[in-house]
Amino acid sequence: MAKSRIRLFNQARQSEAPVDAQADEATVVKDRTQLFNQLTLLLLVLTPIVLICYLAILLFPAFPLNPLPPIALEPTPVPQPTGTPTATPTATATARPTNTPTAMPTSTATPAETPTEPPTNTPEPTVAGRRTGPTLPPSLTPSSTPTPIVTLSVTKSPFNYTAEVIYQRAQLYGTNWAGVAGLVFGLDRKHQPNIILRLWGDDPVGADGRTLPSGTAIQYGPSGWEFTLGDKPAFGKWNLQLLTDDGQPLSPVIEIEMKGDPRENLAYVIFNQNH
Repeated sequence: MAKSRIRLFNQARQSEAPVDAQADEATVVKDRTQLFNQLTLLLLVLTPIVLICYLAILLFPAFPLNPLPPIALEPTPVPQPTGTPTATPTATATARPTNTPTAMPTSTATPAETPTEPPTNTPEPTVAGRRTGPTLPPSLTPSSTPTPIVTLSVTKSPFNYTAEVIYQRAQLYGTNWAGVAGLVFGLDRKHQPNIILRLWGDDPVGADGRTLPSGTAIQYGPSGWEFTLGDKPAFGKWNLQLLTDDGQPLSPVIEIEMKGDPRENLAYVIFNQNH
């Protein structure tokens, strides 16, 4: 009887052992699944953070998280500007006019003192055979002409406008361009639009030339104007002049010569009114 009870107890324990093993295996599988889920969630959270760090390093190389920051280079020395004046005309900047030198005042020479002729003896007529002596003028003091006052006079130009030509590189168009441009200023050093300009000479302008009013190229200033000669540095000679509405000259003929130099592909001409 006792043996039968021991056999039944061992059979019960043997039947319960597989159930416990399956439960333990299921628990392990569940724990692994939860661990993998947690690792997957952590990876999803870290991925955008890493992308943001890479983007920050790309936009800002000096970012503290960059393991290989760029090496700071010493600043390259900037060459000093050359003697050739360069105007950097922009839509708002206005080139500053320059004063045109005028002729030095000339003085009128003082005429030398003109001496008067010595008195002459005037014989009196003979009366009844008797001759009287010569009579002298009342005063023997010579008279001198008054010395004129020295006056200073400035020689004015026969034209109302004078001009200054500056050859330089075209800042607005670069080296693939050539032309003539500039400004017109009045007596008050203010811009004067609607003044006629005429350019003639070699190709592409020709002998007939072209005309346009000032103020049509405001990229140089309110009185700016511009003649285009081509899409590359030009070689030739041209003439430029200011005119009234009826074609009368307001300035002398300005001679312009270009030699195909890309550093001087713009003839910048500034007209100043002098009277």
